[in-house]
Amino acid sequence: MRKRKQKSGRIVALVLALIFAFSVPAQEAHAEEAYLNEDTTMKVTVTNMSPEYSISDVRPITTMFDCEIIMAFKMDEGLCMTFTTSCIGAAKVIGVKDIKVQQKMWYGWKTVLTSDGAESYDSAIFAADLKYADAIKDRTYRVICTHYADLDGYEEAVNDTGAFKFTY
Repeated sequence: MRKRKQKSGRIVALVLALIFAFSVPAQEAHAEEAYLNEDTTMKVTVTNMSPEYSISDVRPITTMFDCEIIMAFKMDEGLCMTFTTSCIGAAKVIGVKDIKVQQKMWYGWKTVLTSDGAESYDSAIFAADLKYADAIKDRTYRVICTHYADLDGYEEAVNDTGAFKFTY
Protein backbone atom coordinates (compact mmCIF):
# COMPACT_ATOMS: atom_id res chain seq x y z
CA MET A 1 0.00 0.00 0.00
CA ARG A 2 2.81 2.36 0.90
CA LYS A 3 4.77 1.62 -2.29
CA ARG A 4 1.64 2.18 -4.32
CA LYS A 5 1.15 5.66 -2.75
CA GLN A 6 4.80 6.53 -3.40
CA LYS A 7 4.52 5.37 -7.00
CA SER A 8 1.29 7.31 -7.58
CA GLY A 9 2.86 10.39 -5.93
CA ARG A 10 5.83 10.18 -8.31
CA ILE A 11 3.51 9.82 -11.27
CA VAL A 12 1.53 12.90 -10.20
CA ALA A 13 4.78 14.86 -9.74
CA LEU A 14 5.99 13.79 -13.19
CA VAL A 15 2.68 14.75 -14.82
CA LEU A 16 2.73 18.18 -13.12
CA ALA A 17 6.35 18.73 -14.17
CA LEU A 18 5.46 17.92 -17.77
CA ILE A 19 2.44 20.22 -17.67
CA PHE A 20 4.52 23.12 -16.35
CA ALA A 21 7.39 22.44 -18.75
CA PHE A 22 5.23 22.45 -21.88
CA SER A 23 2.62 25.03 -20.89
CA VAL A 24 5.11 27.90 -20.43
CA PRO A 25 5.45 29.73 -23.75
CA ALA A 26 8.96 30.28 -25.05
CA GLN A 27 10.11 33.90 -25.06
CA GLU A 28 11.47 35.12 -28.38
CA ALA A 29 12.90 38.49 -29.25
CA HIS A 30 13.23 39.73 -32.80
CA ALA A 31 15.37 42.73 -33.62
CA GLU A 32 16.76 44.19 -36.76
CA GLU A 33 19.44 46.81 -37.19
CA ALA A 34 18.25 49.83 -39.14
CA TYR A 35 20.62 51.48 -41.58
CA LEU A 36 20.17 54.92 -43.07
CA ASN A 37 21.21 55.29 -46.69
CA GLU A 38 20.82 57.89 -49.42
CA ASP A 39 17.30 56.72 -50.26
CA THR A 40 16.05 57.27 -46.73
CA THR A 41 14.52 60.70 -46.15
CA MET A 42 13.39 62.13 -42.88
CA LYS A 43 11.07 65.10 -42.51
CA VAL A 44 11.87 67.36 -39.58
CA THR A 45 9.44 70.11 -38.61
CA VAL A 46 10.68 72.95 -36.44
CA THR A 47 8.27 75.39 -34.83
CA ASN A 48 9.37 78.48 -32.95
CA MET A 49 6.98 79.75 -30.31
CA SER A 50 6.73 83.50 -29.93
CA PRO A 51 5.18 85.53 -27.10
CA GLU A 52 3.29 87.54 -29.74
CA TYR A 53 0.44 85.27 -30.80
CA SER A 54 -1.41 85.93 -34.04
CA ILE A 55 -4.64 84.60 -32.53
CA SER A 56 -5.44 86.01 -29.11
CA ASP A 57 -6.90 82.73 -27.81
CA VAL A 58 -3.89 80.58 -28.72
CA ARG A 59 -1.31 79.96 -26.01
CA PRO A 60 1.35 77.31 -25.65
CA ILE A 61 0.50 74.41 -23.35
CA THR A 62 3.36 75.40 -21.08
CA THR A 63 5.80 78.28 -20.88
CA MET A 64 8.25 76.50 -18.56
CA PHE A 65 10.99 74.08 -19.57
CA ASP A 66 14.25 72.70 -18.13
CA CYS A 67 12.84 72.48 -14.61
CA GLU A 68 15.61 70.44 -13.00
CA ILE A 69 16.94 69.29 -9.67
CA ILE A 70 20.59 68.27 -9.83
CA MET A 71 21.90 66.28 -6.86
CA ALA A 72 25.56 65.70 -5.99
CA PHE A 73 26.97 63.88 -2.99
CA LYS A 74 30.21 65.38 -1.65
CA MET A 75 32.16 63.91 1.25
CA ASP A 76 32.99 67.25 2.89
CA GLU A 77 29.73 69.09 2.07
CA GLY A 78 26.99 66.44 2.17
CA LEU A 79 24.09 66.49 -0.28
CA CYS A 80 24.41 69.44 -2.70
CA MET A 81 21.42 70.41 -4.85
CA THR A 82 20.98 72.86 -7.72
CA PHE A 83 17.49 73.93 -8.78
CA THR A 84 16.89 75.45 -12.22
CA THR A 85 13.72 76.77 -13.83
CA SER A 86 13.49 78.25 -17.34
CA CYS A 87 10.64 79.77 -19.32
CA ILE A 88 10.06 80.97 -22.89
CA GLY A 89 10.39 84.71 -22.16
CA ALA A 90 11.20 87.03 -19.28
CA ALA A 91 8.77 86.11 -16.50
CA LYS A 92 7.47 88.61 -13.98
CA VAL A 93 8.52 86.11 -11.32
CA ILE A 94 10.29 82.75 -11.65
CA GLY A 95 11.57 80.41 -8.97
CA VAL A 96 11.36 77.31 -6.81
CA LYS A 97 9.29 76.83 -3.65
CA ASP A 98 8.26 74.16 -1.13
CA ILE A 99 11.61 72.31 -1.23
CA LYS A 100 11.71 69.06 0.77
CA VAL A 101 14.70 66.78 1.25
CA GLN A 102 13.50 63.37 2.39
CA GLN A 103 15.35 60.35 3.76
CA LYS A 104 14.10 56.80 3.18
CA MET A 105 13.21 55.07 6.44
CA TRP A 106 11.83 51.58 7.06
CA TYR A 107 8.32 53.05 7.37
CA GLY A 108 8.48 55.47 4.40
CA TRP A 109 9.96 58.90 3.67
CA LYS A 110 11.01 61.27 6.48
CA THR A 111 11.44 64.99 5.72
CA VAL A 112 14.88 66.01 7.02
CA LEU A 113 15.17 69.49 5.47
CA THR A 114 12.66 72.03 4.18
CA SER A 115 13.10 75.36 2.46
CA ASP A 116 10.66 78.02 1.29
CA GLY A 117 12.79 78.39 -1.86
CA ALA A 118 13.73 81.53 -3.74
CA GLU A 119 12.69 83.54 -6.79
CA SER A 120 13.89 86.05 -9.38
CA TYR A 121 12.04 88.88 -11.10
CA ASP A 122 11.94 89.86 -14.80
CA SER A 123 14.08 86.90 -15.83
CA ALA A 124 13.79 83.86 -18.10
CA ILE A 125 16.13 81.64 -16.07
CA PHE A 126 16.31 80.92 -12.34
CA ALA A 127 18.96 78.92 -10.49
CA ALA A 128 19.60 78.31 -6.79
CA ASP A 129 21.75 76.01 -4.67
CA LEU A 130 20.94 74.23 -1.42
CA LYS A 131 23.08 71.98 0.80
CA TYR A 132 22.13 69.33 3.33
CA ALA A 133 25.30 68.85 5.37
CA ASP A 134 23.85 66.14 7.66
CA ALA A 135 23.41 63.55 4.89
CA ILE A 136 24.43 60.07 6.05
CA LYS A 137 26.48 57.80 3.80
CA ASP A 138 24.64 54.76 2.37
CA ARG A 139 21.22 56.26 3.09
CA THR A 140 18.65 56.93 0.37
CA TYR A 141 17.35 60.45 -0.28
CA ARG A 142 14.96 62.22 -2.62
CA VAL A 143 14.18 65.89 -3.25
CA ILE A 144 10.76 67.34 -4.07
CA CYS A 145 10.05 70.94 -5.06
CA THR A 146 7.65 73.14 -7.02
CA HIS A 147 8.96 75.17 -9.98
CA TYR A 148 6.90 78.21 -10.90
CA ALA A 149 6.83 81.14 -13.31
CA ASP A 150 4.43 83.97 -14.15
CA LEU A 151 4.58 84.68 -17.89
CA ASP A 152 1.17 85.28 -19.45
CA GLY A 153 -0.33 83.66 -16.34
CA TYR A 154 0.96 81.83 -13.29
CA GLU A 155 2.15 78.27 -13.84
CA GLU A 156 3.78 75.70 -11.58
CA ALA A 157 5.08 72.14 -11.81
CA VAL A 158 6.02 69.67 -9.06
CA ASN A 159 9.37 67.91 -9.50
CA ASP A 160 10.57 64.73 -7.73
CA THR A 161 14.09 63.33 -8.14
CA GLY A 162 13.16 59.81 -7.15
CA ALA A 163 15.32 57.81 -4.75
CA PHE A 164 19.13 58.15 -4.76
CA LYS A 165 21.59 56.46 -2.42
CA PHE A 166 24.12 58.82 -0.78
CA THR A 167 27.55 57.40 -1.61
CA TYR A 168 30.88 59.07 -2.28
